[in-house]
Order: sequence, then structure tokens, then C-alpha cells
Amino acid sequence: MGKPGLRRRPQQRPAVLRRAEQLRPDQWGRPILTSSRVFVALACVAATACGGLSGCAVGDPAEDDAIPLSAEAYRSREDDAAGGRIHVRIANTGDAPVAVTSVALDSPGFEAAPATRREVELGPGNRIDVETEYGPVRCDTSPESAYALIGVADRDGSPVRVPLAAPYDVLARIHDGDCAAEDLARAVPVTLIPAAAPPEPTAPLPAQLIVSRGTASGDVRVDEIGGSVLYALHGTLPATMRAGEDRLSVDITIDAARCDPHALAEAKKPFVFPLWIAVGSSAPEYSRIPVSEENRRFLTNYLTATCDARR
Repeated sequence: MGKPGLRRRPQQRPAVLRRAEQLRPDQWGRPILTSSRVFVALACVAATACGGLSGCAVGDPAEDDAIPLSAEAYRSREDDAAGGRIHVRIANTGDAPVAVTSVALDSPGFEAAPATRREVELGPGNRIDVETEYGPVRCDTSPESAYALIGVADRDGSPVRVPLAAPYDVLARIHDGDCAAEDLARAVPVTLIPAAAPPEPTAPLPAQLIVSRGTASGDVRVDEIGGSVLYALHGTLPATMRAGEDRLSVDITIDAARCDPHALAEAKKPFVFPLWIAVGSSAPEYSRIPVSEENRRFLTNYLTATCDARR
């Protein structure tokens, strides 16, 4: 099997995005969206009219009744930790208020997800950041061209389809990362099994990493694991599952790394545990130890009890 890795994506941006997005560098050389206005409206005035128009489709950008909105995607630290969501920054680039009611992502690289309800009136020049979900990744399709489907009051429920700017290729990075994670998970499934309790209240929690053979062939080596701000993970590594083996059990410990109130309150990625795995002769690849919702609740309770016992 070849090394599971990041998928290459088409480099040519679609014409509609090249026209809608105008980028200039800031003083540090980073691109900034400078489009003064993105006009979007319905292409078809009514469903009956669509039947007589070639290429007319519901949801296409309109030719009139323009709504002056711009949209930009970004991923916060909280989004990265949670997974399955981004933030969409909506700006009113016009001269009159616009009443926004909802936001959803429309990208060919991801399955559709429910719209986020957010009712707010945006005055001229105002903007708002809305947390927006995205569905499972479609690894055989590029995430471009992407749009924000923005609900606007007094439009009979039809969302406005606004070209979605993605500085620093944020959607492509999410797409590539999710696809690479799927490849590695199929090649080498990993399961975290914590012990029922630590040997004593202040002791680290024993756990096992169960590494199984999926589509990977040859040796599979677990090179390194890492913890987070709140949890310290340690194990005897590297550990190798040989070509003729189908299962590897790695003994690890999970300990409270910090118990101070500031860390407990401000930690953004408590359950992001890095993992590096090498398949065959390939270099180690970054992944994350899967932490189920059940294990998250269990580890939260362990941290609370251990920190209380150490005070």
C-alpha cells in the first residue's frame, strides 16, 4: 500500500471566484479580501419561469434584486478542536440594513449540513461571525467553488448564495486534512481504552492504545504520542506491529498536566492528542488519537477528581 497522505487538489481557481475575490497583500504580505461588494440575487424569478430558460437552476446567483453581502471562511482554535465546523464572517457591503436569518456552507467537497440559525440585522459596513457546520468530506471532489447560503428576511425562504472567500486555503486545508485522516484511519485504525480508575486518586490513569491492521501492509510503527494543555500522555515508544501481525497493544498513561483554574477554564483543545504513525518504509505521519464522547466525559471526570485530590 502506498503512504496515505494529503490529496492534491486542482490549482486553477474557478472563474467565478477569481472574479468575485480580489486579494491584495497586507504589510506582512498576507492576502486580504478587498472586494467592495458581492451582489447576489435569484437567477429565476419563479419556478414556472425556470422551465423555459436553458441552464436555469434554483439557487443560482441572481441577475437582479441584488443583496450586498460578502462572506469569508475561517477556522478558530475551537473549530479545529471540535471538528466539523468553521466560522463564516458575513459583512454588509451596502448602504442599507440587511436582516440575516441563517448561514450554511455550500461546497462540492463536503456533504451538506443543516443551516445555523442566526437572526441579526446588519447595518451598512457591519459584520458578524457565525459558527457553521460542514458535513462529511467528499475526497473525490475539490471543495471549490464554495458559497455561503445566507438566509435573508423577506425573501420567501430562498437563501442568498454568496461566493465564499477562503483566505490561506482554509477549506482546502480542512478537506485535505480530513481526507488524509480517513486514509490513515482505514489503513491503521486506533482505539483508546482507558482503565476504569487510576491505582490511587493522585496517580496517572493507565490506558491502552489498540492499533489494528486495516488496509496497511508491511510493518506499522507507532513512533510518538503527545498530550494537550490539560493531559500528559506517555508510553514506551516506538512500538511496531510486524507485517504478519494484525494487532498491537501499547500501554500508555494519561495524567493531569495542569490543574490551575486558568488552564481548566481556557483550554481550547483538551482532547487533541497527537499521534505519529509510520506505515512500511514511509516517514511517520501526523494523526490524532480518537477520543470518543464517552471517553471525553470519563477523562473530564478523572481530571476533576485527580486535581481535587492533589490540592
